[in-house]
Amino acid sequence: MPLTEEQTKSIKAQILKQIESWPKEQQEQAISQIDSMSPEEFEEFVAKNNIQSENKEAKQECVFCLILQGKVPSYKIDENKTAIAILEINPLSYGHSMIISRNHNNLSNSAFSLANKVAKRIKRKLKADDVKIENANILGHNLIEVIPNYKGKKLEKKKADEKELILLQDKIKAKQKAKKVKKAKVEITSLPKAPRRIP
Repeated sequence: MPLTEEQTKSIKAQILKQIESWPKEQQEQAISQIDSMSPEEFEEFVAKNNIQSENKEAKQECVFCLILQGKVPSYKIDENKTAIAILEINPLSYGHSMIISRNHNNLSNSAFSLANKVAKRIKRKLKADDVKIENANILGHNLIEVIPNYKGKKLEKKKADEKELILLQDKIKAKQKAKKVKKAKVEITSLPKAPRRIP
């Protein structure tokens, strides 16, 4: 069902309120991106991110919490008990990733350990010159951004192609450790000696 003009205004106001804590440059990029969307693109964005107009009955769910619950698809590259690492779908650079805390409001030391692990893997596998690790709070959810830098390439936010994300995910995804298979103990008993044959 298409959004009414009032719903569209309300949702845009909600988004603007939520990004007030972002750095000014990121705010401007987000506002520019939202303003450049056609009504159909904005509706698709709202549907994909499960954003609802704020009213007493319906409260917006956090897109990152929805990713953690598996309700919103993502390109997961690693995880631990307190966080998951996913690829950014609007990356600033090749391999830009986010570490999403399983706790909406807190980042644990374990989340930072995961960020460092992902940063090292990106630097090694993607040949990044440097990898920045930055705290962020997007739409009220605490997370960590892992941003690779490459000589001669400017950081510029752009929508990533799905095929590119799948290939990149395969390239930097944590390898599953092979499970050790316990070998059954075989007890060798000596066989009774056969009598010697005399020809």
